[in-house]
Amino acid sequence: MIKRITHISLYIIIPLGLMILLGFAVENNRTASCKGLVVEIKDREKLSFIDSLQVLSQVYKVMDTLNGKSLKKVSLNKIEELVNTMYYVESSQVYRQIDGYIVVNIIQREPIARVVNSFNESYYIDKNGRLMKLSTSYSARVPVVTGFIGTRYSPGKNIYEISDETSFSHQETVLVDVNKLIQFIASDAFLNAWIDQIYVTRRGEFELVPRNGVHTIEFGKAEDMEKKFEKLMKFYKDGLANVGWGSYKKINIKFKNQVVCSK
Repeated sequence: MIKRITHISLYIIIPLGLMILLGFAVENNRTASCKGLVVEIKDREKLSFIDSLQVLSQVYKVMDTLNGKSLKKVSLNKIEELVNTMYYVESSQVYRQIDGYIVVNIIQREPIARVVNSFNESYYIDKNGRLMKLSTSYSARVPVVTGFIGTRYSPGKNIYEISDETSFSHQETVLVDVNKLIQFIASDAFLNAWIDQIYVTRRGEFELVPRNGVHTIEFGKAEDMEKKFEKLMKFYKDGLANVGWGSYKKINIKFKNQVVCSK
């Protein structure tokens, strides 16, 4: 009986003690002073559009130094809003730590292709289908799309918002097709590493240049993409693997159920 009472008491006392300790920790955190701002940028080794100093400068320019201020008087929402106004920030999350520091977690916008249009203007298309201006301090290593692309850069333009096909201009149609193709390539690890350049012909067809540059892939329109790439991969495995990568200058996969090569 005593043993049973002891067990029951422990089941009550331990959770109660933890709740009391947690309450002290929360209250201490609320009344503690801010020790500073810690900026954590996701994929920092992959993308370098922004750095910690730029983020700190943006926050301190509006909110002054946070060091020494009471944590409960620091608006985390305001910090988040400020950080999210930075052009290359996709999203952010701001939270307090028990040790008194405020942490800003940032996800950068991620380009998946760089477009050089018919006017020799350059801009990125990001993974969400939005046009994105170039950075003066950093250049992302992504496939380059050139050729007959008439769409000029427009801040905030989202390709997925071009939804009424009856009102497409030719330039918009080309950009929609470019986005379809590069989104497909970006979703495949091999293709994303393999395809280096994309050329848009006057007819709105695509020519792809692999990273080793030994041949051009005549892809055609941005349709049946999965079947076309499956056909290409099979040809790489069963064809070029036997005759050598430099055997052909052009590989045409436009047509159904066939691969046409020329030297």
